[in-house]
Amino acid sequence: MGEKILEVEHEPGEEYVIRFRPHRLGLLPEEARGHVYKARKEMLLALRSLIDRAIEHVEAREKGEGKGKKKGRTKIEIE
Repeated sequence: MGEKILEVEHEPGEEYVIRFRPHRLGLLPEEARGHVYKARKEMLLALRSLIDRAIEHVEAREKGEGKGKKKGRTKIEIE
C-alpha cells in the first residue's frame, strides 16, 4: 500500500499528531484541497495566538506582574 495523504497519531493521554503529505495533496479533489489549505492557515493562526500569549506571559514575568510573578523564598526555622 502506498504512502497516505493524511496520518493521525494518538496515544491515550497524549497529544494528537496530524501529518499532511503536501506532495500527495494533488490527488485530492479540488474542493478538498481548498479545505486542507484553509485548515492549514487556521492552524498557523492558532499557533501564532499561542506564541503571542506565551510572549505576553514572559513579558509579564519580566515586569513582575500577573500570575507568573516569582515568589521569594522564606526560610523557616524548625526546632
